[in-house]
Amino acid sequence: MGGTCAPPVGPPSNGFERVLDSYTNLTAPFLRGCYVFLTVAAVWFASRALGSPVGLLVEGAFFLVFGTYCLANFARCREAHCIVTGAGWSALAIVTVAAVLAGHDIRGGAWTAFVVIALAGHGFEAIWKARYGSNALRPRRV
Repeated sequence: MGGTCAPPVGPPSNGFERVLDSYTNLTAPFLRGCYVFLTVAAVWFASRALGSPVGLLVEGAFFLVFGTYCLANFARCREAHCIVTGAGWSALAIVTVAAVLAGHDIRGGAWTAFVVIALAGHGFEAIWKARYGSNALRPRRV
């Protein structure tokens, strides 16, 4: 699987889980580890070069790809930060499309929101891990 899970996830048990795993395998090389910084830089520079509104649509597509990756990873692994970043970046993608339709250029603010969502997600995960000893957001088994 493309994401990293703690604790590790089992093999997919149905077609939907196979689709989720395929998506994370496809996108993880660009969205995890050190390469994410190159991906973000490439999208940022492309957005600036294309101007508004096309550059904002490129950002929105990136936010949607990343948000979808996190939601797929959360569905399989339950990494605590992924529920925050997945929902946040997916919502940010919707906001960017709304801004384009309204004729507003929010590229600077969108990147600020992207970073804030990342910090909020990883901050939530750090608190969760400190409290429960795992970064996996899983119900307790009695």
